[in-house]
Amino acid sequence: MELKGYLALAFAILSPILAIAKERNTFTDGIFEYTVCEDVIIATGDSTVSITNIDRAKITTPLITGDTLVIPKTVAHNGYTYQITEIADTAFARCDNLEHLSIQEGVEYIGEYAFSHCPRLESIDIPSSIYHIGSGAFKACLNLKRIRIDKRNRHYDARNGCNAIIDSPSATIILGCSNTVIPHNVKHIGSSAFSDCTGLDSIQIPEGVTRIGANAFSGCVALRHISLPQSLLEIETGAFFNCNNLRRIYIPQNVLQIEEGSLFGGCLSLDSIIVDSRNKQYDSRNGCNAIVETATAKLIAGCQNTNIIEGIKEIGTSAFGNVTLQRISIPASVTKIHAGAFWGCDFCTSITVDNNNLTYDSRNHCNAIIETATNKLIVGCITTHIPSDIIEIGERAFQSMPMPQSFTIPEGIKRIGKAAFRGCKGLQRVSIPKSIQEIEESAFSMCPFLSEVYWESNVKEIKRCTFFACPNLRLISIPAGTKAIAEFAFWDCGHLHYVSLPSSLEYINKTAFKGCPCDSLVQQNHQAIISTKRL
Repeated sequence: MELKGYLALAFAILSPILAIAKERNTFTDGIFEYTVCEDVIIATGDSTVSITNIDRAKITTPLITGDTLVIPKTVAHNGYTYQITEIADTAFARCDNLEHLSIQEGVEYIGEYAFSHCPRLESIDIPSSIYHIGSGAFKACLNLKRIRIDKRNRHYDARNGCNAIIDSPSATIILGCSNTVIPHNVKHIGSSAFSDCTGLDSIQIPEGVTRIGANAFSGCVALRHISLPQSLLEIETGAFFNCNNLRRIYIPQNVLQIEEGSLFGGCLSLDSIIVDSRNKQYDSRNGCNAIVETATAKLIAGCQNTNIIEGIKEIGTSAFGNVTLQRISIPASVTKIHAGAFWGCDFCTSITVDNNNLTYDSRNHCNAIIETATNKLIVGCITTHIPSDIIEIGERAFQSMPMPQSFTIPEGIKRIGKAAFRGCKGLQRVSIPKSIQEIEESAFSMCPFLSEVYWESNVKEIKRCTFFACPNLRLISIPAGTKAIAEFAFWDCGHLHYVSLPSSLEYINKTAFKGCPCDSLVQQNHQAIISTKRL
């Protein structure tokens, strides 16, 4: 037989096998859905698959042993045996009845958020074959108490029975739980390592640890006491965010870098912040109960008992974000207040600025901070009365603040800054005057009760995420003269059934009304100007 004949015969034999592989790239066996990782089934009948999903209604036998979910190493399907090598991103996320997890030898990869938000998960067993654990793989597993890793694993370990997952090469804890005892040879606490560990009430970080990662202990609502070592050099943003019961924090002398951004936001009980007097980078001068960058006199993190004392020159981004301040008092020495410095101060009802301050004022007892030279309101609260000479509401000025049910933006204001009213609780109705010329992105996003917008202004563009995730917004009339609606402008406004669009519109982003009941009508009636890119 000629070579061409052999090739033709071989192709005829292989074609059905190739067809099977392509037609059945995804299949279900028991409670698991599998995806074939290779398109071609090799001659031995072996191939690899990932577990991509689970039928939560069927979490029973045969793959549950007692109350343990076993991830098998192989699965047989249509006469072929597949090696299970991967657990895909989010595959088991939000499995409410998962209590114990055992992954068999041979599985190599755990995807991002694969087992996240499994509230009853108590224990996990990881084999030696695992070489990758994605970020957030076990995020918000609130009941996790025991973590075991095969001692032969070269990438991860749980040394000394510490009940944690440690990245072996870098000696970084990437996952801890309420029973974790941090070993003495660990160097770093990784980003979000203990986040949402609601059972953790006390922890000692041993000498040798040099870095605490971003959001490392965020959401540890029961955490009352934490001891930081003298070896600590760096604390990243949000490390202790929403630690509701944390009462006091001591910053050791060798800390060289503290990243700005809601370090103690949501720490409702925090009343004492002390920086070691020998620290050369930071201080808590005159018992101010804050962290101050010594060289610049910039206050970067505060608490409910912080005293913004004379001599402070700057207040950093999110320095008081989501802190339980009742009043804000700005001394004469402050020359720079960064956007969002006081966002989410729920209990604040009084804002004053020293009369001798040359940069800011609180004119006419307005209970706000005004940038004097520009007449821009940069910080407000629920009791703010916007003065008649204000022309701009600044970036994040009212972000996550409680607001009255009805709020009228005064005539004369020309610009509303980025995220100015984002996440405002209580706000149901807002009136936007004719004088408004520009509304920046996310200005009214994530306002949970906003249902009515009275809009008279003629803005050229409704920008990105302007009303993103306002679930109670039901009706809106876009004013005449508006030419563009940008991406995600009304994304996920789940009750927005009715929208009136002007003839002046030249462009609507395809995602502008995604997740809204009115989206299909908008898509149908305005096809000519709907696009993913602006011309």
